[in-house]
Amino acid sequence: MMNYVTRSSLKIDYLFVICLFSFGVVGCSKEEKSDKYVAKVNKSVLTEEQVRMGLSEDQNKGKYRSEFINSWIQNEILFQEAEKEGITNDKEFYAILERSKKELAAAFLIKKILADNNVDVNDEEVQKYYDDSKDNFKLNDDAYRLNIVHFNNFDKAVLFRNKLIETDWGRALNAFQKEPAVTSSESAVLRYNYQLQPINLLRQLSNMLPNEVSTVIQTGQSDYAVVQLTDKLNKDSIPPLEFVKDEIKNRLLVIKRREFVKNYIDKLVSDHNLEIVRYTE
Repeated sequence: MMNYVTRSSLKIDYLFVICLFSFGVVGCSKEEKSDKYVAKVNKSVLTEEQVRMGLSEDQNKGKYRSEFINSWIQNEILFQEAEKEGITNDKEFYAILERSKKELAAAFLIKKILADNNVDVNDEEVQKYYDDSKDNFKLNDDAYRLNIVHFNNFDKAVLFRNKLIETDWGRALNAFQKEPAVTSSESAVLRYNYQLQPINLLRQLSNMLPNEVSTVIQTGQSDYAVVQLTDKLNKDSIPPLEFVKDEIKNRLLVIKRREFVKNYIDKLVSDHNLEIVRYTE
């Protein structure tokens, strides 16, 4: 028996397609490529450009260059052996490859249409979402809003702390922006108790008052932190909008992009008068 599906009843897993954005493809080059070679397995080569592109993809964020190259070499060895074993000529392999090709093409199309159409979230939408869903943001642990900077040199951390006490966070950070001893910094971040390590960092914060500056805290080997507490929130309290604004915006972006893709697909069905048939038993 066959059922004709109308545009309004078309059900597609939009979220799955959108999630495909996080995937990327780094293929192998043939030997005639003129790019600088980084690695080679028989006639397949990995170029400097491919390494650069690969490391910029979401699934490779945080990977070391050597780790990425080693992974490519291992995969290339296995792929070439799979070819020898006839895996790439297997019907099941080919069917999965064709399906993956269509899913990847769909993901690239959605990426393109979202880039061409500015789907954004404004402050009014964020405020409304917050007002309608305040209870959903109730804290399940004590939390701190803080400024934190890390150094690999104790003396430089002491100098920064003195500067911070004399001025304010923005000026102190600006004065040290070219200091090589600064390894990282974050401003106005929200951290829960369980996120604060080591224990001496949490211990200092729990005894500090708003706007107070910590002593220099050793948080690891050759790692020294200076923290300024800006606010403390108790468990079961509802944080002000500014604390969760970025989280709300990200949620709304996912919702709006999903809806945009749904409308885009519905329009394709309507404009091209597509006949969609589902066969059931």
